[in-house]
Amino acid sequence: TAGPLQGLYWLNSTFIIAQAKALHERLAKEAAKDEPRIEQAYKLLYSRPPDKAETQLGLKYLSTAGDNAWPKYLQALLGSSEFSSVN
Repeated sequence: TAGPLQGLYWLNSTFIIAQAKALHERLAKEAAKDEPRIEQAYKLLYSRPPDKAETQLGLKYLSTAGDNAWPKYLQALLGSSEFSSVN
C-alpha cells in the first residue's frame, strides 16, 4: 500500500514532474487527439486499455483543467497505486 509520504513524493517530486512532461511530449508525437493519447498512456503505464469511465474522466479533466492539463493528468496516472504497486 502507498502511504501519505509516498503520495506527497508523487505530487511534489521534480523528477516525477519531469517524467510526466516527457511522457506528454511522447504522447503528443504519437496521437493528435486526447482520446487516443489517453488510450496510449494507459497502455504504456498500466499495460491495459482504459475502460470507458476512465476515458471519460480523463477527457473531462483535460477539457476543464486549463494550462498544463496533460502533464498534470499524467502525473496523477504516474502517482496511482496501479502504476507503483504490483498486485
